[in-house]
Amino acid sequence: MRNLYLAALLVIALFIWTRTYQITESLHFFNDIGRDFLVLWQWRETGKPPLLGPQTSALPFNQSAIYFYLLFPFYLITGGSVYASLIAYLVIYVLAFALGLYLLRPYPRLEKSLLLVFLLMTVHPEYIIQGRFIWNPSFVSVSLAVAFYSLVVYFEQKSTRYLLLYVSAFAVSLATAFSYSAAPALLAFILYALYRRRQSIWRYLNAVMISLGIVNLPTLVFELRHQFFLTKSLLFGEAAVQAGNVFATRFTRLLSLSLSIHWGYVLAILALLAYFVYRSYQRENNRFLLAAGLLFLTTFILTIFAPVSIHSHYIFPFLTFLFIMISFLQARYIYVVAVVFYLIFLPAALRLQIFGPARHTIKELQECAAAFCATQTEPLFVSNQSSHHPYHNAMEWQYLLSQAGCQLRDVATAPESATTMAVVLDDDVYEHGKTSFYELSQFGQSQESSRFHCKENLEIVVLDKTGKP
Repeated sequence: MRNLYLAALLVIALFIWTRTYQITESLHFFNDIGRDFLVLWQWRETGKPPLLGPQTSALPFNQSAIYFYLLFPFYLITGGSVYASLIAYLVIYVLAFALGLYLLRPYPRLEKSLLLVFLLMTVHPEYIIQGRFIWNPSFVSVSLAVAFYSLVVYFEQKSTRYLLLYVSAFAVSLATAFSYSAAPALLAFILYALYRRRQSIWRYLNAVMISLGIVNLPTLVFELRHQFFLTKSLLFGEAAVQAGNVFATRFTRLLSLSLSIHWGYVLAILALLAYFVYRSYQRENNRFLLAAGLLFLTTFILTIFAPVSIHSHYIFPFLTFLFIMISFLQARYIYVVAVVFYLIFLPAALRLQIFGPARHTIKELQECAAAFCATQTEPLFVSNQSSHHPYHNAMEWQYLLSQAGCQLRDVATAPESATTMAVVLDDDVYEHGKTSFYELSQFGQSQESSRFHCKENLEIVVLDKTGKP
């Protein structure tokens, strides 16, 4: 067995371990992950596939529902396991990595690059967090990596095989379907294709347009059914106010979030990397390094100039190309970078307590939901009051209670469909008449009827509408 494949097996083992170690005790099952499972549950129960994907915070527009289509087979195969999305993530990343190594055999330099990139994704703290709490941005990097290696191999071929061009276009389009934070990467790929081989640009643009049409087809169906509701909201609706949406803040946040250290240190590291890139390219006219460098720089510039705030899940296009660029440096420079990253990643992982226990394990949440639903026979709404996060829509509890047999209704869309609301208290207090949030105002006038105790710092307050017969 080749040493590279032995190293690949070790990296895969490390990848799986870092994503699954103590996951039953440490999985924070709330908010976005609850939203995803609620959609999958409703799809299985009704037989109707969703047309819209996850909502975005930056724009009044949804991501593509293709994300849910990716997860749904795993949800069915695992019998609705709460780890279905994690299993999907592991299978897709490991399969893409293994298949990539196999297909890149004629290009040893690309093989080694892919191995190093996968290793960096395996040990980077934010990637580990994103690989344990799965939601749509979790699949951005694997899509961009496929897009990169497909495109550079296409340009290396002596004979023209357009299949790779279409694979690259589809993969980068898929990345934008998972998260619009990959849109700058899409533009970067188009600009690089124009720079690298102008005679191929129209074919690549055509492939991108077809791919975008495919991955966003469910959204288009929704728009046609609802008279372009999302498009009208995007063009004519009120734009959401975004904190930190100024250039300096975007610049510093992208840098600091990417390596979990002060942005000034990251800037110094990037300056050092720029020197390494220059020296490596000077010693070896490496087209792969040039491609990675141009994509990294273009994506970085487009991201910091985009008029949206930078969040932690926006860093993955930037990091993907950073890792790819590092993988093509000369070996001595890679060793230096490895030492620097080790000194950064290890303290960050310890500080973030990646494997630390969740406030409530998934088993405790499921047992609480099952016990509560055994006492409920009427339709009800659910909301959440927590001292650990600001979300009151209780997406995780909507899923858990639905799965446990409660007749859940949506207070936002049908406020008259139930006369009971369950307010889940997560390490917080509820004072009737004093506690206030949107879902309670939608529910209307009510009185507290009972409390259901699950465990310390976890109970459910039951409210009845005033005048309930």
